[in-house]
Amino acid sequence: MSAGLPTTTPPPPLRPGTVVGVAATSAWAAGRFPHRTRRAVAALERALGSPVRLAPEGRYAGAIAGTGRERARALLDLYADPDVGAVLTTIGGNNSNDLLEHLDELASLPPKILVGYSDNTALLLGCQAITGTTVFYGPALLPQFGEWPAPFPETVDHLRRTLTGEGGTADGGADGVWPLPSWWTQPYGDWASADEEERPRYPGGAYVLRPGRAEGVLFGGNVPTLSFLAGTRWLAPPDGPTVLCLEGTEDGLTVPAFQRSLTQLRHLGIAERATAVVVGRTPGGPYGPERTDALHRILLDAFPGDVPILLDLPFGHTDPMLTLPLGAAVRVEADGGRPVVRTLNPTVAAPAARTDRKESPCPS
Repeated sequence: MSAGLPTTTPPPPLRPGTVVGVAATSAWAAGRFPHRTRRAVAALERALGSPVRLAPEGRYAGAIAGTGRERARALLDLYADPDVGAVLTTIGGNNSNDLLEHLDELASLPPKILVGYSDNTALLLGCQAITGTTVFYGPALLPQFGEWPAPFPETVDHLRRTLTGEGGTADGGADGVWPLPSWWTQPYGDWASADEEERPRYPGGAYVLRPGRAEGVLFGGNVPTLSFLAGTRWLAPPDGPTVLCLEGTEDGLTVPAFQRSLTQLRHLGIAERATAVVVGRTPGGPYGPERTDALHRILLDAFPGDVPILLDLPFGHTDPMLTLPLGAAVRVEADGGRPVVRTLNPTVAAPAARTDRKESPCPS
């Protein structure tokens, strides 16, 4: 366990049978794809051994799941419900930052596990800024649990282990190493016309762009969405050594756009605290050598020569998908061969001591 890193407070673990709430925080999708939603709910219940509760989903301006206030209220109601132990998002979109100005109530509610990715970077980091709690950059209901014929076991296993504390932490008796599959598949598809279609798998895994070893507090998410939080009270990066995790779709990681985003991180003072950088696999690949070389050059120029850089990790817009504990301490080991990333502290809090024992009667 690394000492001295300013980690966030881990939320209580997910226990078997505890309700998993699902909130539509951005795009309207559950109502649009009811067949996939039913399959995803059943798969999530099997995966976590918990009943799933869908929060009410509205519809605003055609493609958004209600107004910002309505979506925030649905999320807050899940947090306030003592039966709910974790909250996942339905899908991403473009509008999760609409919720932030309506979420101050979170500071007075019990902490809970919150999982999402992509546009929900704004939601995750905003909730973390309000509560000081570890949040989880991981799978969403429809994209990952609606997968045909079933969710990828790698995605399910890492989510379950991370949220229950079964292994993925040094304190929990395991080594905390992130599993890095040697294959990947393109995410999503045409859910309306080709929903039940198994996707091809391609060989390839994480690799080292610049070697080295480093520790820091994990922080980041979707690169363009991070920029939307600049200058707001909902962006609270670590004060000390930081392991940056960055990912995006093909549009967000075009060479000029990616360069602009890294410049913004430098202007915010975030990039200068980076002790290591891990970049998620981007959909739309493989790419030609010219574009790949350009992205490599941008990354190598953006961070000092002693900062290790890993590419094509399985998080964000790719499958299978890891669940990353934003706010936890991690170590990057990229000395040669396959890179290793490990979580150094518990991703969830230790279970509270049982209080239901019957006390021995006092002697009369």
